[in-house]
Amino acid sequence: MATEKLKVKLTTRIAGIGKEGEIVEVSHAQAKNYLIPKGLGILMDQKAIAEEEAKKRKRQDEKRRLVEDRHKIAEKLHAKTLRFELVGSGGKIFGGVGEHEIIERIKKDFGVTLERRHVALPDGHHLKKEGSADVKIHLGEDTYIRMRIEIAVKAD
Repeated sequence: MATEKLKVKLTTRIAGIGKEGEIVEVSHAQAKNYLIPKGLGILMDQKAIAEEEAKKRKRQDEKRRLVEDRHKIAEKLHAKTLRFELVGSGGKIFGGVGEHEIIERIKKDFGVTLERRHVALPDGHHLKKEGSADVKIHLGEDTYIRMRIEIAVKAD
C-alpha cells in the first residue's frame, strides 16, 4: 500500500520535520491530523509551490545584487585616505572628527552614501588628536574595509 505524501509549508520550527517557512513533504495523516489543524503548517498546491519558488529566486537575486553593490563600494573606498584640516593648537583639536564628518566626506569625495552604523571609530570615540588613524567601515555581513583618516591642525 503506497502512502500519499502532501507538501506543507511549516509556520513554526518542528523538530524532526523542518524549519519555519520550509516546504516539506509529510504523510497525508500527519498533515491532515496534526500539522494543519494545529496551525503548524499550510497545505501547498502546485500553484502555491511555484509562487514560493519564485519568491525564493527573487530574494536570492536581490541578495546577490546587494553583495555585488557592497563589493563595488569596497573597491571604491579600499585603502583610501581622508584628510581633515581642523582648527586647534598644540596638537589638540577643537571639536573632533566623528562618524558624521567621515560619512559626509565619503559622500562628497566618492559619491557613496553610508550610515552611522557602518563606521567604527578606533576605541569608539571621536578623533581629537593630530595624526592618522585607521577607521573600519562595515558594509555588510562579509564586507569590511579600512580607511585612513589623517588630521592636520591649523592655528586659529
